[in-house]
Amino acid sequence: MKLRFTAMTVCLFCMSLAAFAQGMTDKQVMDYVKSGLAEGKSRSDLVQELMLKGVTKEQAERIRSQYENAQTTGDVIYFDVQDRMHTTSGEVETVAATPLSSGGVEQVEPDKVFGRDIFRNRNLTFAPSENIATPKNYRLGPGDEVIIDIFGVNQNTIRGHISPEGSINVDFLGPLYLNGMTVEEANSYLKKKLSSIYGGLKTDESGRGTDIKLSLGQIRTIQVNALGEVSRPGTYVVSSFSTVFHLLYLAGGVKDPGTLRNILVKRNGKTVGEVDVYNFLVNGNRNSDIRLEEGDVVLVSPYSIMIKVGGLVKRPMFFEMKKGETISDALKYAGGFANSAYTESITLVRQNGNRYEVRTIDSSEFDRFKVQDGDEFTVGKTTSLFYNKTTVTGSVFMPGDYELNENMHTVSQLVKAAGGLLPEAFLDRAVMQRELPDKTFEVVPLNIGRIMAGLSPDVELMNNDVLQISDKNALVDRGTMTISGYVSRPGVYPFAENTTIEDLILIAGGLQNGASTARVDISRRIHDPESLEASAEISQLFSFAIKDGFVEDGKGGFVLEPYDEVTVHRSPSYAPQRHVSVTGEVNFPGTFTMTGREDRISDLIKKAGGLTSFAYPRGARLVRPMSDTEKRQSAEVVRTLYSNEDSASVSDASSFAAYNVAIDLEAAVANPGSDADIVLREGDQLIVPVYSNVVRVTGAVMNPATLTYKSGKSAGYYIKNCGGYAKRAMKSKAYVIRMNGVAQKVGLNTKIMPGDELIIPKKEKRHTNWGNVVSIGASIASLGTMVADLVVATKK
Repeated sequence: MKLRFTAMTVCLFCMSLAAFAQGMTDKQVMDYVKSGLAEGKSRSDLVQELMLKGVTKEQAERIRSQYENAQTTGDVIYFDVQDRMHTTSGEVETVAATPLSSGGVEQVEPDKVFGRDIFRNRNLTFAPSENIATPKNYRLGPGDEVIIDIFGVNQNTIRGHISPEGSINVDFLGPLYLNGMTVEEANSYLKKKLSSIYGGLKTDESGRGTDIKLSLGQIRTIQVNALGEVSRPGTYVVSSFSTVFHLLYLAGGVKDPGTLRNILVKRNGKTVGEVDVYNFLVNGNRNSDIRLEEGDVVLVSPYSIMIKVGGLVKRPMFFEMKKGETISDALKYAGGFANSAYTESITLVRQNGNRYEVRTIDSSEFDRFKVQDGDEFTVGKTTSLFYNKTTVTGSVFMPGDYELNENMHTVSQLVKAAGGLLPEAFLDRAVMQRELPDKTFEVVPLNIGRIMAGLSPDVELMNNDVLQISDKNALVDRGTMTISGYVSRPGVYPFAENTTIEDLILIAGGLQNGASTARVDISRRIHDPESLEASAEISQLFSFAIKDGFVEDGKGGFVLEPYDEVTVHRSPSYAPQRHVSVTGEVNFPGTFTMTGREDRISDLIKKAGGLTSFAYPRGARLVRPMSDTEKRQSAEVVRTLYSNEDSASVSDASSFAAYNVAIDLEAAVANPGSDADIVLREGDQLIVPVYSNVVRVTGAVMNPATLTYKSGKSAGYYIKNCGGYAKRAMKSKAYVIRMNGVAQKVGLNTKIMPGDELIIPKKEKRHTNWGNVVSIGASIASLGTMVADLVVATKK
């Protein structure tokens, strides 16, 4: 990612930069910064390194000016030693020495090893806070700013940075060496040294005196090293408050096969600490997160033991283990057993020489069974078997599973625990399904009524018994009632005793508009359980008239029986409104309602106020939508004609939903009721055009065109004026489509009318069908063989 800098404002004025012998060119500074960012170095680290390499304040200002004048794109980023990032949008984000990449912290896929991604989380930097009290064990060193406050009888403040030699310079005393001292030790040392200048440091006779207090101002930075199995090994400049965790974060985290359990901190060639990251991840304890000092080396070696814990644990993944740790430790790292896990044993797969072995580890061995590198543990699922369950279903108030115990172990106790029997329970017989020791089942019949009444011995329950108490209504086929036709909710309804026709009509939502009240039919099954032979009669039919929802003619209260079917017919005189439309040259174009079943074209013209003076009746046409019957017939014809075509072609050819009806509007208006005056149908659309004085010629002519109509001229005249026939024109197949939709075959002398379209079909170019050629060839060969056989036969 290409960055441009408008400033690098650093506190170089605190030091004499002219003393640095080796300088850097502007280009070298830019290349160094870009390279450092690519390696993940923080901004404060880069500032410190550039200072050490001799970059001056003037040079930084010059670089800023150069890039302010450059016309480049992207956000403007400023660096300063307070480790903040300022953008041109005005936002300020404290990032505290976060190593950058194109999107901040490098985003990588998390490993399957527990804890391996902890140092790749951009929200968990482990950055030290500079706003806390100085730790008691913090030792001063070169670069630290110390503030000496003198108060009491004498008052003064002395500020200074500890030099590379480890001292600060105090007037009248010269250099005072503070390197390696704690704040408390330095405070005592300075009090002793400054007493020669400030006599008041010793309490006088009045009890007044002078005292001093040493505190830290700006803390120093230190150089530390991250080596071994880290993503970005190298030397880092960090705050002197930084710890091992923060350095590992800056170094991109631990990579495979690095250890998280035994990270070593080397100081002056000696190991001063070991860091176990799992102690923080599992227990939240950072006691082992050692604070770093100048020159420390954090060494991440390869792991020693890696195991896998799978199955029903809360964190199934790989875990790094220490020598001597057990299965219990591994389960703790895995978060413990998951729900429904089998906790009595664990399955282990372990390499034994050139082969693997499977072992089952009992829970009693978890605390003492030591893991080895490569072990794979699997936690299985517990069984779904119960040892104290019994179940009741059916006609009780609370069916379900119940605990089998000393207080609930009989059938009557189970029924009482389920709230008792429902009123519709069938008492004469209940069924107990019992599981036998060999996992087969047997059925135990019970008279539940007598058991609950105390008239029969109670039955002891066993584990997994299922008691089923039936509903007496469910044991009898009570049947249904069906109602269809002109009611609001036609359908099948459960049979109920004493239901009448009126009741079923009300249950079905009442009669619909258009229902016939003159006739309602009821069909009834013929059921003779004692019959020995088939009957010619298969059902009985009853018909009734309905008035105000009740049966008339003295037969009111007709009671229905199971499986009766009631049909409410449509009234013969009922018909919904039907509509036709007219467009074009009529006085009132629009949609009109038919008033009679035999409304005709002339009636529609009258309703539309008659034809206008611009109408051309000879060109009028009627568009009629296809009825369902016509659509089916059309589909059959299309399938027959296109039997060898694909389904898409058939679908396209049968997709028309309307067709033109050829009419003679002049004759229909002049002779109402005649054969020319066609009877209209629902959805018909009459189109009355204006006069058109052109003739269109298309197809196989030299120059298809639209020509001016010439009265009395024939088809030959218009073909000639289009340049004559084209090559492969099918002259004998020419036809004309009149404005009213009539298609007519034409010859050269056929009279053409205004608005006609003259069409000359074109012969299709034939392609050789080699399959037919081969077939014909085979047929000819067979015919030749047959002739030869005849010749031989005639010679005999």
